Amino acid sequence: MILKMIDLSLMAEHLSVHKAELDKLATFICSIQDAEIKQVATEQYMIMQNHVKVMIALMNPDLNETIGVNDLHKWEPVQINCHQISLGMSQENILTALKSTSETMADTNFNSGLRMKAENVRNIHFHMALQQTMLLNRYIALMEKFIKDTAPESSKEKQKETFQTFKNMFNM
Repeated sequence: MILKMIDLSLMAEHLSVHKAELDKLATFICSIQDAEIKQVATEQYMIMQNHVKVMIALMNPDLNETIGVNDLHKWEPVQINCHQISLGMSQENILTALKSTSETMADTNFNSGLRMKAENVRNIHFHMALQQTMLLNRYIALMEKFIKDTAPESSKEKQKETFQTFKNMFNM
């Protein structure tokens, strides 16, 4: 199948971003001390590496019609060669950066999927976004374990006041 230019160009842009993100993830993985954080980051690396393979296959006009969502689950183990890399970043800052990466990749994949024309290409990108969202949830759980939450708490009164404002606004 010959793809529409929008599908091809969005994937071409994604692949350049994926290269940079994979390099960044490898550097983080080499600097992470905590086994749980390292495990999730390594899984994110494998997932994103698989995303690269799937997108390249989608670009192949002789093969792309046979590529589907199931191809997103064909991860391969990775061996990352660490050469005494020290980022000088705390585990908490690395975890925050990893969370941000998964948020950004989920958002990019979802928004690109909305613009794509080929059904299988669009569906694959929606599932890529879901995979990144699942990683995001795991990073959030790790952050709750390792990092003090700095988001201010609301109050029941403030929540009720906000609820009432919108209930009245929509005449409900």
